[in-house]
Parts: sequence; C-alpha cells; structure tokens
Amino acid sequence: MAASPPDLKDKVSHLRRLLIEVAHRTGGAYLAQALSGLDLMVAIHYGFARSDPSRPDWPERDRFLLSPGHYALALYVILADRGYFDNDLLWTFKEDGSPLELATHRGTVPGVEASGGSLGQVLSLGVGMALSARRRGRAHRVFVMMSDGEQDEGQVWEAAAAAAHFRLANLIAAIDCNGFQVDGPTREVLDMEPLGDKYRAFGWNVEECDGNDLDAVCAAFERLCRGETGRPGILIGRTVRGKGVSFLEGHPAFHYTRLDPASRDRALQDLFGADTDAV
Repeated sequence: MAASPPDLKDKVSHLRRLLIEVAHRTGGAYLAQALSGLDLMVAIHYGFARSDPSRPDWPERDRFLLSPGHYALALYVILADRGYFDNDLLWTFKEDGSPLELATHRGTVPGVEASGGSLGQVLSLGVGMALSARRRGRAHRVFVMMSDGEQDEGQVWEAAAAAAHFRLANLIAAIDCNGFQVDGPTREVLDMEPLGDKYRAFGWNVEECDGNDLDAVCAAFERLCRGETGRPGILIGRTVRGKGVSFLEGHPAFHYTRLDPASRDRALQDLFGADTDAV
C-alpha cells in the first residue's frame, strides 16, 4: 500500500476543503455525492492503484473507472492533487470550453479513463478491460467505482455475472452506498438490499464496511487486492451523503448543491472548526 491510513486521512481533509471551495466558486456541483465517496476514491488512488501522473498512458498502470460520472469533482480534485493537471484548472469547472465537465468524459484530461454519466454501464467496461488484461498477460488491475442507485440497472448484474464467470480476480469494484439517488432514498425507489448477499450469490468476494472510515476501507481493500480467491472483489462502503457538512448529511434536497458565501463558511466550519481560510 502506497500511503498509510493516517496520511490518507490528512489527504481526505485537504481534498474536502478543496471540494467546498470549487463548488462555491464555480456555482455548484454534485457535492454531497463527492463528499460521501471521497474516502473510497482516495484509498484507491493513493493507497492501492499503481499509476504515474507523469506517464498517464503507462501501459502497466492500474485503471480507475468512475461509473457515476456526476461524482466528477471528487475525481478532478484527486487528479489535480496528484499532478495530472495544473491545480488552477479546477477553478474552470463546468465553464464553456473547460475540459472539466460536470460529468466525466474520457479524453478531456489525463487520468479520466472512462466516460461516466449513463449509470450502470461502466462495470461492463471494467469487465472487458480486466479480461483483456488477463488474455494479454498484463498484470494491472481494474478498479470500478459505482453508486448504490445504479445497482437498479440490469446491465450491472449482467456484468457482475460475466466477471464471476471469467474469474476476474484483477477486477475490484467499490460501491458508494450513501442511501440516495435522484428520486429519493434508494430503499424507497427500488430496494436492492442486501447488496452484499446478492454479489456473493453472483460469485464475488465481498467486503462491507463504513465507507467513510479510512482504516476500515484500507483494510478491506488490502484483503480484496490479494486476489487469493480467484474471484472479482467488491467493497460495499456504507457512507453518509454530504459527509462532514451538517446541512448536507443525509438530506434528500441536495442532489445538486450550490453554496452561497454563508453556506460555504458554514460547511468549512463544520469540517474544520474556526479555520475557514480559502485555499
């Protein structure tokens, strides 16, 4: 593992501040989702996925595929922090002509490996990449980040069946289970629980934990990345949408969030106490 949980906790804290600032300055983002899924994404990018920002097309890199493309801002702050592109580009988020689109689009900036937004499709892409890697004798892994809402999609389960059938131990998925989708609580829209039992029934190696507890997340990924079972692995992370910001946490009204100066300050106060200096 490239970074330890204490180091990752400092990184998450820094990136949460950056998420708040970018959302505030650029007129809004899918901020609550970015806050809930950030711990999972940071653990993968800094702790487990092999990559080299100076060589974004390095053939042996591990691939990270973001299925819910509206989590884009979380991915962008990670990529900027790691040096895939200049940090100043973040302040152009969503502007006309900016490569930092509201939903991720492959080919816009280095490090974006898949186009997201049409939910339920990217696990299939991950299956194809993982199968291709094995057939070509490549050692890299494929990480796929999903949301709980997209587990409603039948294509997810077709891909899950294929991954188990081909015994793709080089495929590791994660689900940000924050309990909400655009139409409301996931259990009310279409209850797909128990997700862990479903993936086990499909033949996956399953870990479940608090997805905002980096110690637990890293321990789970450590077990999954060993690939000892010869099966694809998945971490089901139980998270809080809007993690750390009191007026966002678990609130159904904030699918998309705009922060005025007062709400920006309140968010930073929740996360960092009195220290609300801008980045």
